[in-house]
Amino acid sequence: MERGYPDQPSNAAWRDWTRIMPAIKILLEITKNLHNHVSPGLPKENRESYIERLNELLEQRQVAMNQLPSSYSAEEQRVGQMIIKLNESIDPLLARQFEEIKHNLTIMKKKKVKNNQYANPYQTLSGDGMYFDKKK
Repeated sequence: MERGYPDQPSNAAWRDWTRIMPAIKILLEITKNLHNHVSPGLPKENRESYIERLNELLEQRQVAMNQLPSSYSAEEQRVGQMIIKLNESIDPLLARQFEEIKHNLTIMKKKKVKNNQYANPYQTLSGDGMYFDKKK
């Protein structure tokens, strides 16, 4: 399924692009796209599509990293330093977004429990202070 993201080429163009560009430059482009995607922060609406796009970029980046050569020219080392700098700014953003999602899930679980307790207040009665006769 192709999406109309402005920073992602179509699948056919992607295959042609990977044949022409060296792996390090592809990795730089994907890292830039990832940085541009996470920089605005976690959206309040359409989180599923945001997370899907994030996963796509991370998968593309992993594929590009697996295709990196074992030795690098001076130009490739310079590009690699740019990738490292971008990654240093991406990591804290991703960590913050992950913590925000975890916090939101915790709040949602608490709300669900409270709503269930409100809807059926006698469901979770405790036996504190009650005497239970075990004799027959």
